[in-house]
Amino acid sequence: MFKLMTLVLAVMMIAACAVNAGEYDDVFANLTLSEFALYEQGTLDAVQLRAFAVDPNGKYYYGGLLNSGTPTVYQFDAATGDPVCTYQFDPSEDPGAYIKALAADDRGYVYMGVANKANNGAVYFAICSQDGLAEIKWVKIEIEGKVGVNGACVREVNGKYYLYFITNYESDRLYCYDVTDVNNPTVFNAFGSDGFSSGGGYLDLTSGFGMQDANNIAIDEQGYIYICATTGVGSKGDTIFKVSADGTGIVGQASVSECFGVAILGNGYLATCTYEGADSKLHILNQQDLSPVTVIGYDNANNFTQLGMIGNKIYMADQGPDAVLVSSEINFPAPVEPEVPEVPAEGGETDAPAAPTTADTGLVAASVLLLAAAAVVLKARKH
Repeated sequence: MFKLMTLVLAVMMIAACAVNAGEYDDVFANLTLSEFALYEQGTLDAVQLRAFAVDPNGKYYYGGLLNSGTPTVYQFDAATGDPVCTYQFDPSEDPGAYIKALAADDRGYVYMGVANKANNGAVYFAICSQDGLAEIKWVKIEIEGKVGVNGACVREVNGKYYLYFITNYESDRLYCYDVTDVNNPTVFNAFGSDGFSSGGGYLDLTSGFGMQDANNIAIDEQGYIYICATTGVGSKGDTIFKVSADGTGIVGQASVSECFGVAILGNGYLATCTYEGADSKLHILNQQDLSPVTVIGYDNANNFTQLGMIGNKIYMADQGPDAVLVSSEINFPAPVEPEVPEVPAEGGETDAPAAPTTADTGLVAASVLLLAAAAVVLKARKH
């Protein structure tokens, strides 16, 4: 009896955690992709749209293009797709460097991960203002051996801002910098301090987590970090990892062939895009357990690199011929306001029970079913 009740309680706890998983899956049932903007060769100063980020305030999106004389980031008007202005990393600092990671925050700052042409000895990141992409600060990080830079993301916690970015090749790392003061970015040494970090404010993704050549990253409301990486199976990626907010361990993972970009959609959902030529796809996953929801293809796909939400649509970069795609609208149901219990008159009493929450209802239902099953098992034993 004790073992049976222990099993019942364990299953009840699992059921309680899973009550809301997949709650809005049907919202994505008819999701489609279409071309929002096409940047034909010669219309921009560079080609191969690899890095991509959206303005959290919805006014712009940003594209980093790999091949040009000078590493270039474009700011585009999110309403029209037209170029607004550009940023070019000072070529005298490192001739031939290129920008492969982009992030933006809600304060109006844009962050750019820069790799040198030789992919050796150092990487950089630059911080620019949204207005005119004027450079505020750039940081050089010396790293021995072959090294490049990939995805970036910014997270705000209680008024402090943290920049996360990926390095790859021989140094597969996830760095964390405190960028609350953009004029004085500092290594956040507390990140991953339980042994996966050298004390340099980064995670060693290979020895600590088994990742190789990690790509883009996203961070959700609870601080969980989602990383697209290869474990040696895919060319660009094969697995999405869900890492704890403090960087101390993996809490989930899912296989997605050639996964490259990742973004938070809200309401418990995550999107990833794949870098696999004409077979590139957009995948929607449940944020909680990384279970698949749906997969969306596109007839003219090239290589999907990164994506983000503007309003209620997904915007996604498609590299070479360079384009930005947009999804149809994603309309989550409006949140249901909880009923306010009637306040009794002064001195009066009411014995009306409080309305149960959704989680309570699911838990009670699971409990009833499990206890009923337990009763059947006990009855069978008696006979």
